[in-house]
Parts: sequence; C-alpha cells; structure tokens
Amino acid sequence: MTETIAAAQTADRVISDKYRPQYPDDLPALERALRGALSGTSDTVAAYEQALAGWFGAAEAVALSSGGAAVSVALYAAGVRPGDDVLLTPSCPLCTVYPIIAAGANPVFVDTRVHGFGADPDSVRDRVSPRAVALIDIPMWGYPTEVDELRELADSLDLKLILDLAHSHGSTLHGNHLSAYGHLSCFSTHERKPLATGEGGFVLTDDAELAERCRSYSRFGNLNGADFGLNYKLAALPAALGHSRLGKLSEQIDLRRTHARHLLQRLRHPQVREKLIIEGGNPNYYFLNLELDFADNRAFIDYLDARGVPSDIKRYGCQALYRFPALAEYRLDCPNAETLLAGMTTLPVHPALSEAELDYMADVINGYQAP
Repeated sequence: MTETIAAAQTADRVISDKYRPQYPDDLPALERALRGALSGTSDTVAAYEQALAGWFGAAEAVALSSGGAAVSVALYAAGVRPGDDVLLTPSCPLCTVYPIIAAGANPVFVDTRVHGFGADPDSVRDRVSPRAVALIDIPMWGYPTEVDELRELADSLDLKLILDLAHSHGSTLHGNHLSAYGHLSCFSTHERKPLATGEGGFVLTDDAELAERCRSYSRFGNLNGADFGLNYKLAALPAALGHSRLGKLSEQIDLRRTHARHLLQRLRHPQVREKLIIEGGNPNYYFLNLELDFADNRAFIDYLDARGVPSDIKRYGCQALYRFPALAEYRLDCPNAETLLAGMTTLPVHPALSEAELDYMADVINGYQAP
C-alpha cells in the first residue's frame, strides 16, 4: 500500500467525488454545432439521438433538457394523469418523485428487496390499486436490480415499467443494458453523470408509439393545437457535447470498474464489504457501494468524512423519501429500504482518482476502530 494505516488516519487529504472530464474533442464538437441550427429540433440533436439509440441498443432515443424532464416526459407518455398512482421505492432521490407530484399523480411507495434497491414484487402486488398506471424502478449508484423480473410483473399487472437510470449508464443485466427491460428508460446527463453535458437527459424505448408521445409532449404537442405538451427539448450545444463524449463512455466505465476492483482488493475490514451484486449484473460503478455492519454506521461515515472520504449518504442525507417533510403525507413504511440506507455508504471510484487516492481510502477504512 502507498499509505500506512497510521498515516491514513492523520493525512490531510480530501478525495473528490466530482468527476468533470474534459476531452480534446469537446471544443471542436461545439464549434461544429455553432455553424448550424441550435434548437432542440436541429440536425445536431437528431444525430445525437441516433447515436444514443445505437450505443444502448434501443430502437428510439429522445433527447431532453434534464433527467427530471426525462421522468416527466416518460410519465406522460406512459399515460399517467392527475389522480393516477405511480409505484416506486422510497430509497431513490427526490428527483424521481417530484415529477410524479408535478403531474398530479400519487406516489405510492413500495418496499425494496432485502438485498438491494430493486422494487420487491410482493410489495408491488400488495400496494397496487386500480388507479395504478406505472411502476418506476431505480437502480441506485449503478448497481443492477432485477429489472427482468419487474418487466414481467409490470406486464402482468398492466403497468408501464419506467426505469430511472440516472446513475446507470452502461450497467448491464445478463449482458443487456438495463434500459432493454423498461417500457421507458430515463437517463440524466448532469455534469456528475458518466455521460455529462452539464444539464440534460434522454428517454430510451423500443416502442415507436411511446417514442412519438415523448417527442410530442416535449415539443409543446408539436404545436398542433390538439395535443398538450411542454418544452423539454435539449438544445444543440449540449447534444453536440454528448454525442462527442459518447465515444469515451465505454472507456470511462471500464476505468471505474478497474478502480473499484483495485480498492476492493485492498479492503481488509471485517465489517465492511461490497454490497451484493445480483446474479448476471454488472455495475458501472457510478459509485462503489459498501455494506456496513457496525453498531453505529453513521459514526463510521462521519469518521470517513473527517478524513476527506466523502459519502452520498451524508451529502444528501439519504433516507426513505417519506421521512422528508415534503413527502410525509405519502408515507407507507418500507422497512427493507430503511435498513438498506442505514447500513451502507458510497465511495467514489471515478477515472480521475489516482492509485494513491484509492489506496488512501482503503487504508482509512481498514484503520477504523468502532467506538
């Protein structure tokens, strides 16, 4: 190791969890786009959508202004209207549930599985109602969930399966992109995501009718005066940047996986292990997930934070969504989800980290002695 345990506990080092790559092709791509139309209906955006569909193996891609916009558009395309129910787990970000409320629909929280953040089928069956139109599954931090089983369940219940894959560019299940299993799959290209355009997002689907609903709704109903819609289009400049950076995405994900393996090989603490990866799953390692087994897991996370090792659990105050004041009225207890969030932390393993920084994080963890 490059750091001793004693040094790791006292070193004045801060590990960044932000990855903001700059590529040689960024400026040329933007310059080319500036020579053409810049709106969301430009040829530049259409080319980006075609490239996205090709990279993910989807029939259709619709580029949008944000990941939240992608969820809003997918909900509308799925037929969600005021008064309808949308089922989802409470372990996801606020970014997923707010579009449901904005649509006038009711978020109905279902529990996760015991071992991971995928929706538990029994909980879905228990809480589905005649008003339910869609089920949203959210593979957190890029770790695959059992989306194949959820697709079968959704079809049997006449629900549209919407996947919020904001964390999951390149994550796979049984060799397929997770998006292959959703009726509609939503992505974010916020600057912290593996494919980053500053702000942005997109929806993938293999259903031409759903794709047309997405396009129409995101373009003011095509301004035909008959169909309702709003403006969620992505402009040409971020589309050009995304198209250019898409060629680097596989390499970036490979580096994340290499970094995760490097760090995990150096972990020795008996009460810290990687969270379970389901059979057939391959995470993109947007963040490395660690399962904790301390009497006070929060004390461990605070210990890491004091030594410059960040955690999304601490940064975002991760807890079951119904515990936030804005969502208290929707509370339906989900004990598995609460246990999962209380028993884990995240570590950055993005490509900008050095081997010394990865070793430092491992040394800090290995040196922890619970109070």
